[in-house]
Amino acid sequence: MCMSPVGDAFRARCRQFPSLINCCTIDWYSEWPEDALLSVSRKFLASTDLGSDAIKDAVATMCVTIHTSVSETSDRFYAELRRRYYTTPKSYLDLINLYLQLLKEKREEFMVARDRLLNGLDKLTQTNSMVDGMKAELASLQPTLEAKSKATAELLVKVAADQKEAEQVKRNVAAEEADVKKMQEEIQVVADDAKADLEEAMPALNSAMDSLKALNKNDIVEIKSFAKPPPLVQMTMEAVCILKGEKPDWDSAKKVLNDSKFMQSLEEFDKDNISDATAKKLSKYIEDPVYTAEAVAKQSRAAMSLCMWTRAMHVYNRVAKVVGPKREKLRQAEASLEEANRKLAEKQELLHDVQSRVAALKDQLATAQQEQKDLNDQAGVTRRRLAAACKLTSALADEGVRWQATAEQIQAQTDLLVGDVFLGAACIAYYGAFTGAYRQQLVAGWVAACGSAGIPVSGDVSLRGTLASPVEVREWSIWGLPTDDVS
Repeated sequence: MCMSPVGDAFRARCRQFPSLINCCTIDWYSEWPEDALLSVSRKFLASTDLGSDAIKDAVATMCVTIHTSVSETSDRFYAELRRRYYTTPKSYLDLINLYLQLLKEKREEFMVARDRLLNGLDKLTQTNSMVDGMKAELASLQPTLEAKSKATAELLVKVAADQKEAEQVKRNVAAEEADVKKMQEEIQVVADDAKADLEEAMPALNSAMDSLKALNKNDIVEIKSFAKPPPLVQMTMEAVCILKGEKPDWDSAKKVLNDSKFMQSLEEFDKDNISDATAKKLSKYIEDPVYTAEAVAKQSRAAMSLCMWTRAMHVYNRVAKVVGPKREKLRQAEASLEEANRKLAEKQELLHDVQSRVAALKDQLATAQQEQKDLNDQAGVTRRRLAAACKLTSALADEGVRWQATAEQIQAQTDLLVGDVFLGAACIAYYGAFTGAYRQQLVAGWVAACGSAGIPVSGDVSLRGTLASPVEVREWSIWGLPTDDVS
């Protein structure tokens, strides 16, 4: 059993139960000596950072001083006011544990507050650096913007000039295309006219050529076998001799017939170059009303094909006389058309080159305009950001000074926490039963002792100032709680 000797309860129990005295071993726990108190405080404070070993030893010694001073004040409190106040080793241990706990909490609280202010100052510094960077960026963008604007304007003028040139070339090419088309239509008319004229002679010519191809060696032998040929056969061979440039008689005719390439010479005869003299001689035979293929066929089937050939040559020559100038005109027109087409192709190539150059310039212009727009947008964004940053920095310039001062003040208060929190923990642990006057005397003595021992402590240290904030004190007042130092 553990009993406290404080008060009359222990005396009354001992009288009521004598066996507590007679039959039990009584261990009386006396006050801890100062060496024991010092050893305990040093043990608990060993792992705590208090700034230096000298301050740590001073705080450990101050723990003993506070405990003994409370015991002395308790005796004086009883002597003057007849009121008991007992201190035990538990109170001493509460002092140390409460000090370590409160010191850790207050340090974290002050560190958070200081770091928040320092972070704000860092952000302001970064913002100022960003402002300087944006100013430099704007300054560097300005010459680029001016150069881009000038280059874009020059390029725009060049594009307009080349576009105008391209339009002119396009109009010229369109006009020449119209002329060439008109020329093609005129040539087609001439070609159609010549073709129509030639179509008059071509059926007879083709028919004659087919008849020639139908001839064979026996047919030629048949004609040559005539000692005295029939009149129409004689006329036919004379007409053939005239076209072949031979003398129009039967001896010449037999000579021509004896040529092994006679049929080939007829098929390959140069019908386009029959002379006027030959045509005139041939006309005497062609104009003879009895000289017809049907009449010749009655006398010789083989001579009929030769008759058809001579009449076809006559018709072809007559048509060729008419078609010849037309052909020459067609040839000249085709030459002119070829030259016009060549010039048109050159103009079209020139137009294609100009249009390609204009398209390339337009693409270049579009790229330059886009780059200029991007630069303008970038400059605009930078200006807006710069304006916002300038507003922010100008508005927070005074706040930055205040934050810096407050951060320094918090740092100074953090250095004083070693003594301030220690005295606050001592107040909580010991002076609850004392009246205001005794409390003030105790705290004054403790402050003086801390100052003498080199423990950092505020000159106006108080329990409320150390452990409570103005906001909390204000809340006490709102809820009707006392806000004085004693309460």
